[in-house]
Amino acid sequence: MDFTIQIPKQILFGEGTVKEVPQIAKEFAAKSALLITDPILSEIGLTKQVLEPLKEAGIKIDLFDQVEPEPSLQSAEQVVQIARKSTYDIVIGLGGGSSLDMAKLASISITNPAPITDFVGVKKVRKPGIPKILIPTTSGTGSEITMNSIISNKQEHLKMGIVSPHIIADVAIIDPLLTLSMPHKVTASTGLDALTHAIESLMSIDLNPFCEQLAIKAVRLIFQSLPTAYSNGNDRTARQQMSLASMLAGMSLAISGVCAGHAAAYTFTVTVPHGVGCALTLPYVMELNAASCLPKLVAISKAAQAYETGESNEKNAYNAVQAVRKLMEKVNIPLSLKQIGIKETDIDSMAENMLTIKRLLAHNPKKLTIEDTKPLFNRMFEGTALPLSDYT
Repeated sequence: MDFTIQIPKQILFGEGTVKEVPQIAKEFAAKSALLITDPILSEIGLTKQVLEPLKEAGIKIDLFDQVEPEPSLQSAEQVVQIARKSTYDIVIGLGGGSSLDMAKLASISITNPAPITDFVGVKKVRKPGIPKILIPTTSGTGSEITMNSIISNKQEHLKMGIVSPHIIADVAIIDPLLTLSMPHKVTASTGLDALTHAIESLMSIDLNPFCEQLAIKAVRLIFQSLPTAYSNGNDRTARQQMSLASMLAGMSLAISGVCAGHAAAYTFTVTVPHGVGCALTLPYVMELNAASCLPKLVAISKAAQAYETGESNEKNAYNAVQAVRKLMEKVNIPLSLKQIGIKETDIDSMAENMLTIKRLLAHNPKKLTIEDTKPLFNRMFEGTALPLSDYT
């Protein structure tokens, strides 16, 4: 099997690793930096952990803290204008996936003067960006690991991906202490986002032996730790395990790719948090793909401690899906589209739009047609699980 591994040049993992930012910036000979984050992190004072040490190190730093959730094209263009109007030696992204994605975009926009819409697609970015340090404050998106930057096209209700090795972080700093401030809802949605990365990459036809072990470990850690991190956000062991799971799942996503779950979610997560949307699609896409990747779902059932010795593969695949549904219920993530305000009149167009996300569907173990996606969206709308008999 042939495969390519493209991840950040350096990954620092552990409590207190955010303190290494000034030294890393100096290693890049940085004299000026742009810090990109969101307004909430500024309000709670988390940005000070990056800003103040950099200033003390003599590095001039500008702050852009207006990143919006699920950034629109207009929001992305604002970030690009900020990045291009001054001279920066380094970009630092701090926050959830949206802030990290915008930091990636800022980096490449400085060295690539074209309109950002020219970058949409795979390998459309011509030159590497300026150095970037990405620091997640959530445990789920994996953006600090991947070569993806996602923008929401709110007019067409679709997400657009900029995919290029030139936007991979130079350094990813994963400090679990930064995740202690996450609210319950964000803990749940980002944690399940990491689970979708792990499980979808396991289902991917491009799964390789390197990623398989990472993804299985991530699934195991998430089932063990997410309920505790959700109910007690100050549990440092649970937070550390979720940070590790997110990193491992992000690596698997970056190399093997995700598939139909993300393709389905891209049709409605322009108005719904990405993690919530991807989590919602997960059990239904597992059902859809079950016959095409039965051993993978059996392995997931073992990692989720839902495996029953002596039962058929079909029953254990069914158990894997039920375990995901139960975990979603534990952390109060909705299991139907109508629970998140999607209109029934929109689901046919969503089923059609899903088939246009060819970049992600190329990884799916089952080739999908409208005859697959319409029933899928109908089940997701109602929250209807397939019975065990449908697995056989």
